[in-house]
Amino acid sequence: MSSWLFKTAIQHIISSLPRTEWWNGLFQRYVTGGLRLQPYGEFQAKLRASYRHFNNYQAWSRHPCENFSVVEIGTGWFPIIPIGLYLSGAGEIRTYDIVRLIQADAFKKVIEHFRLFIATGELFTILPSARHDRVSELMRLAPEAARLSPVEFLECLNIHAVLGNVTALPLPTGSVDLVFSHGVLEHFPLPLLTCAMAEFHRVCSSSSVMSHFIGMADQFGFGDKSITVFNNLRYSSRAWRWLDSPIIPQNRLRVPDYSNAYINSGFEIVFREDINGAHTDLATVEIAPEFLRYSKEELLVLYSWLIGRPVETMGSLEAKKSLMVH
Repeated sequence: MSSWLFKTAIQHIISSLPRTEWWNGLFQRYVTGGLRLQPYGEFQAKLRASYRHFNNYQAWSRHPCENFSVVEIGTGWFPIIPIGLYLSGAGEIRTYDIVRLIQADAFKKVIEHFRLFIATGELFTILPSARHDRVSELMRLAPEAARLSPVEFLECLNIHAVLGNVTALPLPTGSVDLVFSHGVLEHFPLPLLTCAMAEFHRVCSSSSVMSHFIGMADQFGFGDKSITVFNNLRYSSRAWRWLDSPIIPQNRLRVPDYSNAYINSGFEIVFREDINGAHTDLATVEIAPEFLRYSKEELLVLYSWLIGRPVETMGSLEAKKSLMVH
């Protein structure tokens, strides 16, 4: 049996057990190695990503503000990006997930790596937006990571780790400046993505920015050299329901689907950057009929930065003119 088939079989078993997230944590820790946070691996990459999301807000907001409010979709195991945004001056940050994945020992590694990068000076190289007062506060609080729970520690930084459904955010309309995710939306089935986008639009104002980094590569392809990152394009939807991980599902949507979700929910796409896979890898895959409606160029995209902001309506334009007059 291929290793990816073994992995998804194990995840199907785990999904049927009580406390699924606990068993999955053990599987990630001792089998896949997914919880081994390396300072010059995932940590550094996420630190760079925090600057990218910050920069997207600064570059594309119609009126960027200090102490900007943030909503993250998908907290995950390592809340590195929210801490990076805190260091960059964000005000209130809410990070949402449907299950609590943050674990005390893994979180301590996050804080250790921040301390290392601060001590070496690398933090300001990777995250030039970091404020010295915020960095000092993080260093002051760092020893508390041994005493406080991860959620309690994050609260000290005005970062609220919330369990909840992002299709019904308990936030006022137009109250969020930056909505972002990093490697999360690819796990949303299309109906959920559609509802979530509508909710993101509700909590955004005309000055807000939506910044998403979306992965479309087959996640099984990174750990199994017998397949490529285009392997998930081989299968019909019916077959994929059995082969996909029930814990970390892949929706297999492509860039045009995400672009349409933006536009249909009232966002304009102001910037897009795609990262493509190899033509030779795609050529080895017999594409399932349901993916033949996409061009080869669209199928080659493995990752995409999609940056959007609410379309200015006639009402918002009239309000802006009124302010200019007065």
